[in-house]
Amino acid sequence: MAGKLAGKVAIVTGASRGIGAGIAKRLAAEGARVGLVARTVEEGDSRLPGSLNEVAAWIRAHGGECVCIAADLSSEEDRKRIVPQTVAAFGGVDVLVNNAAWGRYVPAHQQDMRNLRLAWEINVVTPLDLTQQCLETMKARGGGWVVNLSSATADLPHPAPYDFNERYIGFNLKMGPTVYGSTKAALQRLTAGLAVELAPYNIAVNTLAPVEAVASEGAVELGVIDAVAHYEPLEAMAEAALALSTRPASELSGRIMLSLELLRELGMNGVMSLDGLAALPDYSF
Repeated sequence: MAGKLAGKVAIVTGASRGIGAGIAKRLAAEGARVGLVARTVEEGDSRLPGSLNEVAAWIRAHGGECVCIAADLSSEEDRKRIVPQTVAAFGGVDVLVNNAAWGRYVPAHQQDMRNLRLAWEINVVTPLDLTQQCLETMKARGGGWVVNLSSATADLPHPAPYDFNERYIGFNLKMGPTVYGSTKAALQRLTAGLAVELAPYNIAVNTLAPVEAVASEGAVELGVIDAVAHYEPLEAMAEAALALSTRPASELSGRIMLSLELLRELGMNGVMSLDGLAALPDYSF
């Protein structure tokens, strides 16, 4: 396939559904050969809809190439298979999208320690581990791009005195995103530091988050979106991830970006469909 990523190879974690599936499809539509990573390979392996095989079928039907890699990202042994399998299939890696995340929305003072460790393992340790594993092949190919997916939950609540009727304070009281948000804040700091460290190798590292909410299967299941949230289509996140996977590292690296703000900054007036063939109808920002 011809496109902005023709000849490139990407890895996308959490690619069985939601934002990860959208990003994988968008990168493939621009010519990338994609390593699709998730636990859910077949439909029915999870209570949530979506599977790697479904995403792979879409990519292949649109003329793209991909490989499905079943992995539990909390397992170091599983993580060690992802880059080698992608390299074996396609010869290297140019783009790493760390999309997969995990968390339990419970107040931090009530958080189970096992869940605490699991959130940090998947949301912070895994992106660093996979980035380290990709370095050799990215350096050999002259550079690369790492896109880490973050969240608005990384934003700090305003300090006391508290207005308990204020929406974000109420969200913290009701949903308890403190632990999950803390992992995403750590990921953002990790991103900024890695961007400096990897600049000599022409490797861009950026963090991307939706402006507020994308109604993905996981977000709906967890109940972490509400009636007054600003929704954006997952296509906007996919378009922003594509931008962060194609711009020179010397120009765009070390950024903690919101999707729509990035698209505005780059002068993009609309969002493309996942196949890249048309502007998304009835959506403007």
